Amino acid sequence: MLDPRIGLLAHNLITYSVDLQPGERVLIEAIGIDNALTCALVQEAYKAGGLPFVQLQNNTVLRALQMGCTDEQLSLMARIDGERMANMQAYIGVRGGDNMSELSDVPPSQQERY
Repeated sequence: MLDPRIGLLAHNLITYSVDLQPGERVLIEAIGIDNALTCALVQEAYKAGGLPFVQLQNNTVLRALQMGCTDEQLSLMARIDGERMANMQAYIGVRGGDNMSELSDVPPSQQERY
């Protein structure tokens, strides 16, 4: 059963924070959180007549990516992300996780490049 606070938060984010209108596209980026809020955001976006797009990220995978990423790879990733964002009218980013130190051993130079 969905915690009613999750549904209320999703409703408020979609209808108040980003004021999603029919036909508008919203990118929902969820990093290190449970899927319940992400699913509730998708449902609320549809209720508002919007078109949700979702990107799920995991900090363990992100750490592995950052440890070996190249400038060429990061440049392409930035262009792809920029193109996706240029096609959205709204963005909701939700971040969390159970290991706040997951990225602590990634060298600062790699984190800055990312």
